[in-house]
Amino acid sequence: MEKVQVFLRGDQKAALKAIGARTGQRQSDLIREGVDLLIERSEQQDADWREVTRAVAGLWRDRADIDDIGRSLRAAAKRRFGSIYDKP
Repeated sequence: MEKVQVFLRGDQKAALKAIGARTGQRQSDLIREGVDLLIERSEQQDADWREVTRAVAGLWRDRADIDDIGRSLRAAAKRRFGSIYDKP
């Protein structure tokens, strides 16, 4: 283990002390448990993001009309916002 120094607000320190007294755990053990929970949550969020990305990858791969839709959208945007497109 490595030593790390942290600063806690008064309310955090009081809550940590109360939890330690109630559970019989040392404050340092509670802090390590909290860090572990934060790491686990972060890793889960990363995994969730990757899973969603994999699920939607290639979603429209079988669509043959995508180029037509793109051209149609660009043409509509040029009609609606022509002054933007006409600038040199």
